[in-house]
Amino acid sequence: MKIVFIGPPGAGKGTQCNLLSKHLGVPHISTGEMLRSLDAETGGEIHLRIDRGHFAPDDFILKMVAERLSKDDCRRGFLLDGFPRTLVQAKAFDEAMSEPSQKIDHVVHLIVDANELVYRLAQRSKTGARSDDSAEFIQERFRIYEERTAPLLEHYGAQGLVRAVDAMSMPEVVFDRVCDAINVGR
Repeated sequence: MKIVFIGPPGAGKGTQCNLLSKHLGVPHISTGEMLRSLDAETGGEIHLRIDRGHFAPDDFILKMVAERLSKDDCRRGFLLDGFPRTLVQAKAFDEAMSEPSQKIDHVVHLIVDANELVYRLAQRSKTGARSDDSAEFIQERFRIYEERTAPLLEHYGAQGLVRAVDAMSMPEVVFDRVCDAINVGR
């Protein structure tokens, strides 16, 4: 199964991908985690961009994802968290995955209201795990999401791939909804 997760910052993409990865036995590929793990020499400028809530360059991300998807553990499927984030990335990815056996099966759209998103990110920022969760960058991340990522829903919706999931509950409840949306038993 090949699934893309889309949702605003704080919607729970990583949490749901972790749960589904264990359930399906396919890798959770988080481009955010991949970018944050880059060493200073390779990722210095990119870290500055993402720390401020901006995206890494499309060409860099496309190459990084292509390399990761070429690994043996992705043959049975994968869960993409944080990719694609722009129409340029989505269209390039569609081209790269043009064989019927390579096509995306589902695009899970996690829906959470704005107040809850702000609350979740504020809570997550207290752990200090992610610099892009700081209060000064939260609104910028939302703006960028609406401008650059939300249009992917129309792109994938035209292909009949979008599965809208109410993500306003506890992670286990949302996971049940995700499983129902993509028709996999729990």
